[in-house]
Amino acid sequence: MKSLAFTILAALLVMFFLLLPQPEVSPANTRTAATAAELTENSFILGPVRLFDGERWRDERFVEIRDGRVQQLYLDKPDSALPLIAGNNQWLLPGLIDSHVHVWGDALEQALNFGVTTVLDMFGDQQFLAAHKASRSSTAQTNQADIYGAGTLVTAPKGHGTQYGRAIPVIERPEQATEFVAARLAEGSDFIKIVYTSAKALRRFRPSIDLATLQAVIEAAKEQGVLAVVHIADLPSAEEALAAGADGLVHSFFSEPVSDQLLKLMANEQRFIIPTMIVMEGMLTGSINEELLLNAPPAALTSAAISSLNERFNHSPIPSDRYQLLANNTRQMADAGILLLAGSDAPNPNTAHGVSLIVEMVLLQRAGVPVLQVLQSATSAPAQAFGLKEAGYLRPGYKADMVLLGNDPMADLTTLLAPAAIWKNGWHHRPSLPAKSTGLSRGLIADFSADLVARSGGFAASSDSMMQGESSAAIRVQQGVLLVEGVTRPGFAYPWAGVAWQTGSSIESGSDFSDIASIQFKIRGTAGEYRLDAFSAGSFMPVSHRFTVSADWQTIEVPLSAFNGLNTEAVSMLLWNGPQGEFSFELDDITLE
Repeated sequence: MKSLAFTILAALLVMFFLLLPQPEVSPANTRTAATAAELTENSFILGPVRLFDGERWRDERFVEIRDGRVQQLYLDKPDSALPLIAGNNQWLLPGLIDSHVHVWGDALEQALNFGVTTVLDMFGDQQFLAAHKASRSSTAQTNQADIYGAGTLVTAPKGHGTQYGRAIPVIERPEQATEFVAARLAEGSDFIKIVYTSAKALRRFRPSIDLATLQAVIEAAKEQGVLAVVHIADLPSAEEALAAGADGLVHSFFSEPVSDQLLKLMANEQRFIIPTMIVMEGMLTGSINEELLLNAPPAALTSAAISSLNERFNHSPIPSDRYQLLANNTRQMADAGILLLAGSDAPNPNTAHGVSLIVEMVLLQRAGVPVLQVLQSATSAPAQAFGLKEAGYLRPGYKADMVLLGNDPMADLTTLLAPAAIWKNGWHHRPSLPAKSTGLSRGLIADFSADLVARSGGFAASSDSMMQGESSAAIRVQQGVLLVEGVTRPGFAYPWAGVAWQTGSSIESGSDFSDIASIQFKIRGTAGEYRLDAFSAGSFMPVSHRFTVSADWQTIEVPLSAFNGLNTEAVSMLLWNGPQGEFSFELDDITLE
């Protein structure tokens, strides 16, 4: 009877509370979760998600974003009036950091399209860097990644970095170090990058500063409160750079196995390394891009990026087994607890901005680096190494730079190639699909009967003078043909002078030559060996075909197959180069067959 009385009392209480007036439910509790694309603010709640904070996987499932910064992490959905974005239990990571790039053109846009929200520029235009510094602390909507950079690197006269045709300051003696570093910081450099090759190195590709100057520059950087990183390519250079006090190494090496001495020094003194395996993979084996990217290119990959991914360095052949030596060195560094930073060295041959960082991460994993450490190498590790206060973590106070993945990256890192959503400064980023190259049909391109008129694109004189070279060229139409006069002089690494045909309206996207088998033209002029260069969109490394010209008119036909490595779906420019010395030639009836 007693239990029955309690049952009746409980039922009466339930009826009483059901008959009471119901409180209004707040909009936040009734709001249907939105998709990222539907939200037009950078304040919201995201969840439930599986959350990697840059260092570890966390138990929290909801992230509160306010004004583009992480406000708080929650185990359960918070009671909040902020809009809710459904996370669908997908995997959430901090925006990725590429620790080695060289920025120009639309690099920051291309990086962000693949979830790379911050880049570290290891040698670039100091004015570009200075112009983008303010945005690093801003949470305004943007389509660009943030950039930190070295500005102008520290190198010797005619050393690495001077070969690109851009005049840069160089250093010759230790006594110049303090003033040289101060000048870089005054220009806006965030850290100092030094190029160094040991006198003990087996190969010296270019002149290098000496050991005393290296030591002086590193000391000057420390005195002025910034990091000093050193570009190396072999074990002796790495050992001497670290002994001199370098904070980190830019590039690894495949010259020989890593030494126990180097491993202990780096681990004990918390030095870091940016292996840049992807650019070396292109030198040694060149297969990873075909496997991961080129057979089925991601939608955001531009024609220019595809061209760059297909490029290779023109070095003398290096045995491909050296790549395994590089991988072994990388694994040993990881096993020793050395801080590894993922960097692509884009846009060098075999790389492209954004996407190549993900390929680098895959290569690190295949070398034997644990997946958790690989994820850290592109998030918290560079933030820790370079003292970044805005990026690298999903923790309160950090910018809401985030990547949402549909699959578990611990099981498959390639899921990063197709993110479910990207946020920059808390704003949902929608990558714009690249423009298609305009297709060119067969037929006459120009006969110069009406000045410089072309069926597509246009003509202009071109020479290495634009890159501080000593060559020059001029063009004009004369009696229905194109007259090209100039001089090709040594002085630049790749001397050229002649006439360029930009094939379409945009050099960034180029023109599609898929239906073209060959290029035909008439030519006569100064006797000698001439060169026809073909450029893929986004690339400044041409592929070339050489031919002989005499004083008599002749018709030259060059098959596209002669340009090994040319991206025929995005041909941006053809360049007719005169022979060495002074020259004059006439060009007519350029036709695509």
